[in-house]
Order: sequence, then structure tokens, then C-alpha cells
Amino acid sequence: MSKSFQTWIGLVRPRRCYSDVKRPLNILFFGSDQFSVHSLKALHKLKEEDPHLIRTLQVVTRPAKKCGRNLSVTRDVPIAKYSTHLGLPPVIECDSQQDMLGPVRDKLMEGQFNMIIAVSFGKLISKKLLAEVPYTLNVHPSLLPRYKGSSPIQYTLLNQDAVTGVSIQTLHPEKFDCGRIIAQTPPLRTSDLLLRDGLQIHEPSYMSESAVPPKVAKLMDVLGDIGSELLVRVIREGAYKAQNIFSPPFAESFAPKITTDLRQIQWNSTTSQQALSKIGALGPVYSFKAAQRKSQEPLLKRVIFHKLKPCTDTCGTPIGQRPGSFYYDDIRKCILVRFVDGTVLQCPEIQFEGSKIEGPEQFSKSLRKRCGRCAQEAFFL
Repeated sequence: MSKSFQTWIGLVRPRRCYSDVKRPLNILFFGSDQFSVHSLKALHKLKEEDPHLIRTLQVVTRPAKKCGRNLSVTRDVPIAKYSTHLGLPPVIECDSQQDMLGPVRDKLMEGQFNMIIAVSFGKLISKKLLAEVPYTLNVHPSLLPRYKGSSPIQYTLLNQDAVTGVSIQTLHPEKFDCGRIIAQTPPLRTSDLLLRDGLQIHEPSYMSESAVPPKVAKLMDVLGDIGSELLVRVIREGAYKAQNIFSPPFAESFAPKITTDLRQIQWNSTTSQQALSKIGALGPVYSFKAAQRKSQEPLLKRVIFHKLKPCTDTCGTPIGQRPGSFYYDDIRKCILVRFVDGTVLQCPEIQFEGSKIEGPEQFSKSLRKRCGRCAQEAFFL
């Protein structure tokens, strides 16, 4: 057991509930991504160790995703592949209220399920479904009520939060993350979590989500592992039946779905540190470059920065003072970009709209062809 989890036991454990479980738990588990894989793994292990505590474990997940160019590739969600690996019953796919009140509800009634657990499922569980079971749980990767919503890990990184954690709550019938908080870790240092070594799941194909930035994937893994420990403790102790009120000391805030606009660099306000945080939380960020070819009107072409890194000793570099100014440094072999705080970052991988990812040298050589009369305007917009 981790040191951080031992700290949770001593500090914020809800009042214990010692009443015997009259019948084993039949759990309907709603999940999707790698964060939810950890909870499923822990529940399956608990079921194998103590079949009198958990008798049935049935996974409900989202349908396989269409992705890639022209949506030509079908990718299963990680929880579906991992459920098959564990030898659990075939997953039930659910992508609408009709699915929830049709096949899912039919299975719930047929299997006499008495608990619903949702971990990063991405859809609100129907209140009609919740009304059919006495117990509900949700594992959420934040210190609730901080960061209610679908993207708590991303906002933790975006806002450069020093601490984060995991909460376990009941499921609210009408709103996301408004249930009764049952248990919560103490604040855990984000920097320490990002430095943790590998975890217990060694099947990378079940966990791979290529579009997830490395820091986000790391926190999903680490907090997923911590959350699974917390979930097992809550179930072992019967804390899900306790009615005591646990009021964390954190202010309410929200972590809504990530939009494309969040990835844009605003040169009049985005600092260099904020740009680095965006890369860590959201992946590649973008801006625009003016282009005008022949007699055409000027256009704005998107430029994607796939990587940004700190850069030192740029005092003698002939880069403009205007935020968004850039310069190809032939010695460093990189594009240097100035931000509103005066700091210069280097970009080793860049992509012009309609082109492939390329190195800074090729980007610089291609500016005249791509931007025409605006090629000499050495600044992004």
C-alpha cells in the first residue's frame, strides 16, 4: 500500500460501516479509458480473492471509435479489450439513453445487480437506471468539489496545480460530479506523481491512447492506480453504505470538455509557461501565419507547434520583440518564438497547414513558397 494511501486512511476516512453484507455485490461497471482500467483490474482481483464480497462483474462501455484519415480505423476503447483479457462476460455497448434503458437495463434486471460503478464513462447514467440499485459509486481524479467535469487531469496541468488527488462519490441522477463524497485522498504533489515509476498493468495495447499527451497519460495511470486502491477500501469496509457527510475544504470549480480553442496560443496574453502547460495538458498547440500568393487576398494559415522547449542564451539572436515573432536559428537548428512575457521558446517540430510535420529548417525554407508576399513577416498571429 502506498504511503499516500496510508495517509488517507488516517486523515479523511469516512465513518466506518461494520454491518455485514447480506448478499454479495453484483456490480455493473461503466468505464472507457485507461483511468477506468485500473479500477476494473482492482475489482476483478477483489472478486477473485473474496467471491462472497463480489459475485458478478459486468462491464458496460462505449462503442469502438472511428479514427484516422477518413475515419478508416476502428479502435476499441481500452476497457473493452482489458475486460476480455480478464475473462469477464462480453461487454455491453452503450452510447445513448435508448441503450441505457434497453439492453443495459434488461441486463441489470436479469442479473439482479445491486451496485453501479462509473469510472470515466463519459455519459450521465440514467436516473431510471440508478433507481434500480441501492448503491452507486464514481471514482473521479480530482479533489472534489474542485474540477467537476470531464477533464480534471487536463485542468490540473493547465493551471499548474501543485497538488491533486482522487475522490469517490455517489452518482447524482441529474448532474455530473454532484453526488455525496464518500472518500478522498489527501492532496498529493502533482510533480511527485509525474515522477512515479511504472504501475501494475503490463499490457500496453490495452492502455494505449495515442492522442493522449504523455503527462496526461501518466497522471491517468498514477491517479487511476491510487483511485483503485481507494475504491477497494471503500467496498471492503462497506463505506458505500455510510450516510455521514464528508465536506472537503476545497473550493468548487469546473473542468469542462476540452475544446480546440483552448489549444490556440493568444500572443497578447499566453505566457511561455502557459504555452508549455498547454503542450503538457492538451498536446500540440497552434497559431496562424499570414500568407498571400500572387494576386490573392491575404489568408491565415494554421501552424501547429508539436513541441515547445525552454531556450537559453538568446540575447544576441535577431528575433523581434513583438509577441509571436519568430526566427530560424541555424546554429540551434530550431525555430525561436517570443512570448508576451519576453521569454523565447524553441520549437523543434512544426507543421504548416496542409503539410506534414517537419523540422525547423524545412519550415523556414518553405515559407516563401507557402506564404508568398507575407513570407518576410516573421511573426505568428
